Amino acid sequence: MVEITKENFNMRPFKSSDAMAFVSGLNTKTIANDTTIELPCTMDGANWWIAFILDAEKKKPIPEKHFVIDIDGTLVGSIGIINIDKHKGELGYWLADKHFGKGIMTKAIKEMVSYCTKEIGLKRIFAPVLPHNKASARVLEKNGFELEGILKKYYRKDGKYIDALCYAYVK
Repeated sequence: MVEITKENFNMRPFKSSDAMAFVSGLNTKTIANDTTIELPCTMDGANWWIAFILDAEKKKPIPEKHFVIDIDGTLVGSIGIINIDKHKGELGYWLADKHFGKGIMTKAIKEMVSYCTKEIGLKRIFAPVLPHNKASARVLEKNGFELEGILKKYYRKDGKYIDALCYAYVK
């Protein structure tokens, strides 16, 4: 079980007791606006997601890896690498609003990139970002991700197809 400890937060595996904090952290206007996470998130949905993550991490080769971003024993966000395929994977993350502007996500991405390149052996990590989400783009840029282009109609959100900016880190 991998845990990463930083000065103001920890990254740890999900546990079933995280479901309530997961639901309350996700169901905000900011998360609804700045991500493509399907909301509202219910307790049933949170329990399903956590069980799915725990099951995925038992598989070989691992198809995805997720960490809780934990402050004082409580889930305040998460970060994960999904669609792992040989040498590449897709990064996704979210953080509860009240923890914005503290450098937490910048550090979490740095740790996730280090974990993915060293422990999983990834050479390419990409992260699609909604075009209006400047803060998300900035934390990626601070971690060496470069804008590669636009993914046309990459997401379906609120009944519409929308583009995403494609940022990538290549080792």
